Amino acid sequence: MTTHRSSNPPLSRRRLLAGAAAVAAGMSLGGCQPVARTYSLGTAENRGFFFDFGQSLAAAVERSDTGFTLDPRITGGSVENIPDILAGRLDLALALADVAATERDKLRAVGRVYLNYLQFAVPADSPIRTLTDLRGRTISLGASSATARAGGLLLKAAGLTEADVQIRAVPITAVLDALASGDVEAALFAGGVPHPAVDPSGGRGPAQGLRLIDLSSYLPALQAAYGPVYQQVRLPVGLYGAREEVGSIGIASLLLARADLPDDVVGRIVDVLVGRSSELVPPGTVGVQYLDTRSLIYTSGVPLRAGAAAAYRRHHR
Repeated sequence: MTTHRSSNPPLSRRRLLAGAAAVAAGMSLGGCQPVARTYSLGTAENRGFFFDFGQSLAAAVERSDTGFTLDPRITGGSVENIPDILAGRLDLALALADVAATERDKLRAVGRVYLNYLQFAVPADSPIRTLTDLRGRTISLGASSATARAGGLLLKAAGLTEADVQIRAVPITAVLDALASGDVEAALFAGGVPHPAVDPSGGRGPAQGLRLIDLSSYLPALQAAYGPVYQQVRLPVGLYGAREEVGSIGIASLLLARADLPDDVVGRIVDVLVGRSSELVPPGTVGVQYLDTRSLIYTSGVPLRAGAAAAYRRHHR
């Protein structure tokens, strides 16, 4: 019988130890480094205020060495975010307080982050002065579910139904062009003021400029039906070229957390909201005024997550 020798020489003890050391070195250089956890954050339409805030918050979290990152996701907005966070499809989500109030007993909040201003824009030379004047016209109630919901309530407060108007959903990035072309005669949007996506100073929008419809007369009907979740606000002189203040309606925005999101994650997000608040306010924008320990905790009846409450107590000492 012929004996066949292996073509590979037997491993010496020295070679075996050297190989083990090389493997260990490779693992220490990154093979066994813990991967940072990533948590999803539901926002709303692309370039809307929820989306922009989510991007800013994710960037601030990354700069804070929290041990995790946030993944802001474009969604349909509050009406979509709330069932998704209740079902565990989202870890965190932004939602308007009026929508969150419909499920307040099931939801848990990280904090109240900023005030959304409802803004109903028309070309400056438009004959539309009140919501009643919208009857029979083509309008946008926004592309975000929560803004569209608020728009429907505004129409109802004005004695109109959605059947009394032609509705065309226009995303925030296309509002100026849609008003300039006449695709819509009025457009509702929400966010801080001025909204960076609806800034006509660069020459976009109607040639005559923009004008906002005064919404203050519709606030009592909304408050009577739904409570103080709707707030009276005044839009400043100079906004989109306005020559006088305009009455409007504000709705708080909440940052919500999945029920089983770890308390340490929630607490570190509170640390970012409090400690890096200046990084979360778009330049020149009014509306992000809740980012301190005294205001973040007022969440329109939605209970705070335990990790959030503990973090606020720590910051308030």
